[in-house]
Amino acid sequence: MLFPNSTLARGVAALALGASTTLAVQAADMKQHKGSFIKAEAPVSGSFVIKKEGGKQLLMLSRDFKTSDTAPDLKLAFSPSATPLAMSKPPKFSIKPGSYTVLAPLKSSRGGQTYVIPASVDLSKQKSVLIWCEKFNATMAWAPIQGASAMDKDSMMKK
Repeated sequence: MLFPNSTLARGVAALALGASTTLAVQAADMKQHKGSFIKAEAPVSGSFVIKKEGGKQLLMLSRDFKTSDTAPDLKLAFSPSATPLAMSKPPKFSIKPGSYTVLAPLKSSRGGQTYVIPASVDLSKQKSVLIWCEKFNATMAWAPIQGASAMDKDSMMKK
């Protein structure tokens, strides 16, 4: 049986749309967020990437990550602010209670590390990652999450 050209064209268009929608969803699932740490209380180097792997969201610190090895009680935390330290003052760079979500204790003050982000953390609402000393409420470093409406790192450094 032959289909009229218009029916065939609509069918091909529907298939193409379905394929492009599927590809767009797959691309969104593969999207990685990343950022580079900025010094607050302590010298810092390195960066992070957030990606989906095996159905889990992971936060991975780079191999060259390094922060203070003398600070106690270091934690990785998320902030809904792209400028989480804007209202704090040196040298502690404290953060307001309830203005962050602790991900996990920092495994090490240096080197590559991977952390599973629980499904309860809504990444669409997080705009920065903090290296934070809970005991003294002192932020060692922070990094805006690129692609999360965060300001440009260079413009933050000039402030």
